[in-house]
Amino acid sequence: MAKVISLIACLLIALGACAPCGGDTTAVISDISGRFPDDPSLDSLISGYLRDVDSTSVKHIIQELVGFKTRFMLAENRKEIAFWIRDRFKSYGYEDVVIDSFRNKVEFPLGSNTFHATWQYNVVATLKGRTKPDSTYVLGAHYDCVAVDTNVNPFINAPGADNNASGMAACLEVARVLKKRGFRPRQTIQFVAFGSEEFMTMFADGKSGSEHYVSKIFESEQKVAVMIDNNQIGYSPGSDAWKVDFQNYPGSAWLTKLARFLCAKFTRITPVDAEDHINYTDAHYFAKAGYSTIFFEEFQFCPFTLTAEDTPDKCNAAYCTEVSRISCAILIYCNR
Repeated sequence: MAKVISLIACLLIALGACAPCGGDTTAVISDISGRFPDDPSLDSLISGYLRDVDSTSVKHIIQELVGFKTRFMLAENRKEIAFWIRDRFKSYGYEDVVIDSFRNKVEFPLGSNTFHATWQYNVVATLKGRTKPDSTYVLGAHYDCVAVDTNVNPFINAPGADNNASGMAACLEVARVLKKRGFRPRQTIQFVAFGSEEFMTMFADGKSGSEHYVSKIFESEQKVAVMIDNNQIGYSPGSDAWKVDFQNYPGSAWLTKLARFLCAKFTRITPVDAEDHINYTDAHYFAKAGYSTIFFEEFQFCPFTLTAEDTPDKCNAAYCTEVSRISCAILIYCNR
């Protein structure tokens, strides 16, 4: 009997019908044709959670983050922002919230031969898994930003509404909804606000927040099943049908397939496969380490990115909310 089961499993995997969920082969199972099975009770469960993902809440988070005036990684207020994010998680009822400090050194302005050595901060809120606590789903976004306008001082003015208060709003809002509804995941979920992403490819010494997080994983018994990244999901002008880039990583085709399935079933979003920005976001280091990864990004790239004009009025909160629902659906589908 064991041999028969093994042969069937191998056949399913060969046909792309059984997609391992971060090493957990029971989490995401599709039928022999590669389709995901219908489950009305699960559909009802997910729909209930997604109704609670609220555009007013998303809009307020974006506005509050922009209210810091700048979230430039070298500005003096960076620790204050990390504490604000920590306190927001705690206000939702999360007890296990930590600020993880790390050092880095960057040249700024670029080409100036002036280097800034600073402490940077990740904020990690944990919802512990009920049966597989050592296997972790990461929902992440970076909270820092920068303005590169020649006439703007980023130490004073870098609003970063779309890049990336929008992604941070998705992380916080999904965390709020799961806690509000008392979700008890099968595997652990960590909501991670990453520091110092904007210069991730330009460090003289030290690490970006995501690189630091991944390096710590190798020093622990923690395993990452899936990493979901939201980076710039707030810009969608006009009345055209909403689209989102599913930035796809090699080796994570099963996760993209699942995201497309859930997106079509539960949202008004049309996914568009892309890979042009996979090396320029926090998800990069997770994919490089071999973890299943997907990165969501607005289809129409905001023309105000990295400028002082990246303000809340340029963001479409309803669109950002709908994109956020994809991440929420994945977490529930894989961990109910």
